[in-house]
Formats: sequence, C-alpha cells, structure tokens
Amino acid sequence: MRLTLVLAVLACIAGGASADTPPTHEVLDDALQAIALSRDDLHFRTDYADAPDSFRVSVVDSLLENPLHTEHYVHGFADRTKKIRSLEELVVACAAQLDLDAALDEAGLEPPESGTMEPKSPGPHALDVLLPAAREAAREIEAAFAGLSGEDRDLIARHAPVLLEEEEFDPDKPIDVRDREAEEEEELGDELLRIAGHVDYERIARAGAIVARAVDLAIPLVEDPESMQLLRPEGGATPDAGLERAATGDVWDVIATDAGIVAIGGPGPTTYTEACAIVIDVGGDDTYEGCASGTHRLNQVSVVIDLDGDDVYSGGHHTLAAGFMGVGVLVDLEGADRYTAGSFSLGSGLFGVGVLDDRDGNDTYAGDTCVQGSGAFGLGAHRDRSGNDTYQSALFSQAFGFVMGVGLLHDAGGNDIYTAGWKYTDEIRYFDHFLSLSQGFGFGWRPDASGGIGLLVDEKGNDVYLSDIFGQGSSYWFAVGGLVDYEGNDQYVSYQYAQGAGTHITVAALVDLDGDDNYVSKGVSQGCGHDLAIGLLHDYGGDDNYTCHDLSQAAGNANGIGVLFDDAGNDAYSVRGVGNTHGYGNWRRDYGSIGVFIDAGGTDSYSGRGVEGGWWTHSTYGIGVDTETAVDEEAAEGADPE
Repeated sequence: MRLTLVLAVLACIAGGASADTPPTHEVLDDALQAIALSRDDLHFRTDYADAPDSFRVSVVDSLLENPLHTEHYVHGFADRTKKIRSLEELVVACAAQLDLDAALDEAGLEPPESGTMEPKSPGPHALDVLLPAAREAAREIEAAFAGLSGEDRDLIARHAPVLLEEEEFDPDKPIDVRDREAEEEEELGDELLRIAGHVDYERIARAGAIVARAVDLAIPLVEDPESMQLLRPEGGATPDAGLERAATGDVWDVIATDAGIVAIGGPGPTTYTEACAIVIDVGGDDTYEGCASGTHRLNQVSVVIDLDGDDVYSGGHHTLAAGFMGVGVLVDLEGADRYTAGSFSLGSGLFGVGVLDDRDGNDTYAGDTCVQGSGAFGLGAHRDRSGNDTYQSALFSQAFGFVMGVGLLHDAGGNDIYTAGWKYTDEIRYFDHFLSLSQGFGFGWRPDASGGIGLLVDEKGNDVYLSDIFGQGSSYWFAVGGLVDYEGNDQYVSYQYAQGAGTHITVAALVDLDGDDNYVSKGVSQGCGHDLAIGLLHDYGGDDNYTCHDLSQAAGNANGIGVLFDDAGNDAYSVRGVGNTHGYGNWRRDYGSIGVFIDAGGTDSYSGRGVEGGWWTHSTYGIGVDTETAVDEEAAEGADPE
C-alpha cells in the first residue's frame, strides 16, 4: 500500500501545477488525490443542523462551502487591518464582515472654517466636530432600536450581558439550584435572541462610523496648540454648577451640553471621576475613572482623546471604550498607560460600538469578560500601535466575535503577552481547567444563533499567547476565528480546542508568517477540525516546535477537516497519541473526516507517524507529506475579505 501511494503521488507531482498556485497548495492537491479526493470534495454537509438562523453572516456560509478559503479570508482581513489608518475605516471594515454597510458619504470630511459654539471662536476646534457627531450618532442609535417596544429595550439594557456572563464555580451550590439557574438563563437568552432579531445593526455600525470620523478629524485639532487654546476659557476654569467633581487637577473647563458633560484637561495631571460625553486632555499623567463609556444609562456617545502622559484608566463594567446600546471611543496618543476594567470594556461593543486606540508606549490591559476587542451584536475593536504590551483577561476576549458581532484586536509592534483564562472553570469537561474562548475566537449561541468573527492580528515582536480551553485562532458554531502573527519568535500555549481548531460547523485558522515558534497543547488543536468544521494551522517559516498529546497536528474528526502546513525551516513534531495525529481522518455519518499534514521544507524530526522526506497514511482520509518543495511566500498572500 505504501509503495503504491508513493508512486501515485510522484506521478501527480510530475504533471506540474498552475503557475498561480502556491507550491504548498500544489502538494495539497497531490496529497488529496493520493487519498482519492480533490478540493471539490472539501465542503460540509450542513443538513445535520437546523435551517439557517437570521444571524448567519454570508462569509460563514461561503467558507463552509469552501473550507480551504478560510486561510485566505483570515489572512486577507489581517492584511487589510494592517493598512487601515483611520478609525472610520476600521469601523466600516469590521461592519462589512457582517454584511453591514456603514460607509458614510463624503460630506463633512473637513472641520468647519470657524467655531460653532457660543461664543463663536475665530477658528475650528475639536468640539466643533465631536459634538455634532455625538448628536447625529445618538439619533442613529435611537433609530436602530426603534422597532422594539419600551419593554424590549429595557430587557436588553438590563439583561443582555446574561448571554455571555459566567460565574466562578461554587462546589457548595446544590445541583438542583445550578440546574434551575441554567434553565432560567436559557429562557432569558431565548427571549433576548428574539428581541435581537428586530434591531437594526447597520444603523448601530453607522453610528460608530460617524463618531469614528469625528475623532479622526478632531485629533489634528487636539494636536494643534492654537486650536486647543480656543477651548481654554479666559480667566481660568469655571465649571458649570454641579460639575466641579467631574474633573479635578489641571482642568481647563467643564461644561454641560445636550450631549452630556464635556471636560477639557490641561498639560498637568488631571483626574476624571464622572462618565463624560467628551474628554479632551492635553497631557500629564492623568487618571480616568469610568470614562469613554457609551451606554444607554449614561451617554449614548462618549469620546476620550488624551494627547500625552503615562495615564491610568480604571472602571467597572461597560466602561473604557465601551459601547452598550451606544458608542464609546478612547484614543490615547502617547505614554505608557495602564487600563483596568471589569467586563464589556476596553474595546467592547454590546449592541453598540466600542473602539480603543492606543498609539504609543508600553501598555498593560486587564479586564474580565468581553474585553480587548469583543463584539456581541455589535463591533468591538482594540488597537495598539507600538510598545511591549501585556493583555490579561478571563473570558470571551482578545478578539472575540459573538452573534452578529466582530471582535478585532490589532497590535502593530513590540514583544507582547496575551493571557486569557484561569477564572471560570470548564465544568463540562474539566474541573482543573478554565474556559478562555479568546485570542481570535468566533462563537455562536448553539443551537439557536450563528456566531460572529474574531480576529487577532500581531505584526511584530516575540509574542506569548496563553489560553486554556478554546483559543488562539479557533471557533465554535457557525463562526470564524482567526489569529495572524506576522513576525517574531512566538510561543503558543493552550490546553484544548486551540491553535487553529474549528468545533461544530465552523471555520478557524492560525497563521504565523515568520519566526522560530513553539506550539504546545494537549489536544483538538494545531490544525484540527471537529464536527463539520475546519481547523487550519499554517506556519510559513522558521525552525518550529509542535507538541501535543492527541487529535491534533492535522486531525479531522466527526466529519471535520484538519490541516497543518509548515512551509520552511527545520521543525520538530512531537505527539503522544500516534493513532490520531500527523494527518488523521475517521469515518462518521456516512462520510469521512479528513486530515492533511504537509511540511514543505527543512530537515524535520518526528515523534509519531511522520517521516522526514516521506509520505504516509494511517487512516482512510488522512495523509501526511514531508517534502523539500520550495514555497513562494509572495504567492500565498491573503485575499481581501471584500
């Protein structure tokens, strides 16, 4: 059997390949033919699931029909993210992934020639663009929920987080109490999903784009000393009555507007203690308590622009670049900053849009659930443009896309550490491991609502990714999860359902383009597709190490597709379970699961089924290939998601 397989594959290679197909993909075609398959056979039957729900996004259906396009979509979205410079374009691009058109017309691309606030100023300043945008965005938010009754809107406002909140495991809580609470939460979740079907998400996205455009226009005005002086009252700060406590320290002004409280801080240290609609701070080491929170309870639109300083941002739930039935945008231009919040914060959109953009400095970010680029019925984006940064969260974070949501985390440079988990016990599987569902994770509400899109993009640096159960370019239930790391010697450590793992009718990919990387997991990882899903891990270069126990390193299970590509470098693959790794597929539901393992270059070592310079198969629809075929990396670029 082995000799016959090798001869068949060699004959296929001799036939050549299309000039526009990357050589690794040429080997893929040959490998598939060797197990009597072609690319056309790689798609999923979805008739085992119910009919499509109203939250399904088109990219999910397209990728389930063409699973091998998953990497091109994830890589393409990441490439586009790298090129985006404006906040408006960032919001519009995220919305487009959900089939939402948030693009604005060209009107209003320039600030007014003169001031609009009373008394009229001789030139434009930041409030001239921010306040009108806040009013317009608030109208869009109101229109987005116009199809709901007052009771339905109130239900979202009071209970929407229940869909994603977890509680720490209490071993003393009786089982009957736990079962009753779970049943009540499920009933409430069903009601919330019913209501969510009547929300106009395009108008929510447009509200985010309106505010994002205004912030883009306001930042140059904030950076212009002459323009900022227009916001400084003659004779010093005279806060409106009752607003003295909103800001203390170096305060230029605090005023009340129809959009909410506006606070202007000077170049010295300033402390902000109220949830303001707009904060503009010239510099200094400042302290923010619960600012940039666009929520139904406080300000439907909230913006913070901080020019300079080592700042401390703190707050509870729905704070710090949070949009909960609203829009929250926080931009910090310089300084080593510390961000600490509860849940649904730090670039979180829950029935809203939340954007956090930190442009310089070695920063730390800490939060609980749905933070650091989390979108649930909305858009959440977290962007850090430079510095050695630390990200810490517990659950549903660091690029998490829930139902009708996009979560994007983009770090443009530095040696970064991402940690997600270690708080909420994975009671279904383990009592000594914890849920993460983070770091480029798409997640649906099984079986009622399809999931969204989560993408983590890291451009440079030697990075560390730590998760436990579910993470690192993975997904669950009609969703897309992706992690793309462009450069650096990176460490990926997780326990299960991670590192390019798709679970239950979904698609996921982890793509690492350069560096000597280490991948460590227990199982259902490293290019594993489980239950009508594809999981793909593609490492383009470097001397890499892969370590796992079982059902990993190109494993397809329960009609899943698992793919592992490594294009170059001297790599080492270590497994404990040789029966379901290194290109493994099994038979289920009248057709096969598929596992394809391809190492396309370098001198490699294997502890398992793999063979340096050889081809192997040990299951009906599983195959492994180690070849010296060179890879044209320029031909393997991602495709634009639009």
